[in-house]
Amino acid sequence: MSDRTLLTDAVTRIFRDFYKNELLNQARRDGWCAGLWKALEQAGMTLISVPEVAGGSGGEFVDVAEVLRLAGKYCASVPLAETALLGGWALARADLSIPAGPLAFHVVQELDQFTMVRDSGGWRVSGTLRNIPWARHAASLVLVASTGGAEKIICAFPGSYKVENQTNIAGEARDSVTFDAAIIGERHVGGIAGVTIAAEAMQRGALARAIQMAGALEQVLEMTLTYVRQRSQFGKPLIKFQAVQQELARLAGEAAIAKASAMAAAACVQAGQGVAIHAAIAKIKAGEAAQAGASISHQLHGAIGVTDEYLLHHSTLRLWAWRSEYGNDAAWAEMLGEHTLDVGAATFWDEVTGSTKDHG
Repeated sequence: MSDRTLLTDAVTRIFRDFYKNELLNQARRDGWCAGLWKALEQAGMTLISVPEVAGGSGGEFVDVAEVLRLAGKYCASVPLAETALLGGWALARADLSIPAGPLAFHVVQELDQFTMVRDSGGWRVSGTLRNIPWARHAASLVLVASTGGAEKIICAFPGSYKVENQTNIAGEARDSVTFDAAIIGERHVGGIAGVTIAAEAMQRGALARAIQMAGALEQVLEMTLTYVRQRSQFGKPLIKFQAVQQELARLAGEAAIAKASAMAAAACVQAGQGVAIHAAIAKIKAGEAAQAGASISHQLHGAIGVTDEYLLHHSTLRLWAWRSEYGNDAAWAEMLGEHTLDVGAATFWDEVTGSTKDHG
């Protein structure tokens, strides 16, 4: 049995323990699942792919991708992507200490009301940031921000900011954070000389959501198959009807495309080649598949699909919420279109098929 198979089996068992309707509804009320986070932390999964020398658990990008796929499949309301794939990664890149506990993460955008200026002993930061995943539950908030033409990685602790609790439509914490002339010490602010990581961070965030959506679609497909096999109409199982079979084929196709695109992009990150292009493709295909897959699954389930007692809506609500995070499919499609116009169709085709390396 391979190491990856062992990892998949171990993580699956953890997620399944918390994939119960009453626990998912409780997580929706609380904004996250504290018990699941504790179990993952004890298993060493919360900093997977972060180098051991930086305080992480080690492992490859494809390892954390597999964990995130399963997190999406089992509706895990925990900041795995933000802690390992984004916050832990950014802190390690900047040679900053990684604090214990869950991390929140945000790439400061031009539209954000955020400023940072040097002050005695550190940096004075002010402004309000919105839709920050898991901020109220985070041991620290990791920010990527630009100042004076340079990018900085900031590790801010809860005492330096105020949190206004908000959620996405799936009930996951997506909070507003306000800094009021807070002083962040120099040892919690770092940079990488000559390197910018904001674009890379957005690509990793988009890919994280694409991987989670692929996992959610896998669960949606499995639930829908089970339902149409068990339920009957006019004396025969729903799956025997040609119209149902056609819709199932569409759903299976969408789920397969989303997973293939997401895991191919994860392999590109692992290889350090073609990341920008394939992360964009993964997010676009996941967004399109989420829209079609949620629609098909609810149509085939009928009214039961939206009830609190049935698990389907936990997956489809996440699909709708995650589509817009770290750039929606329209934004990434626009990026791909602009890139294609810049390099030409032939070069773009080579980049997509792996015939040449891009610079993403």
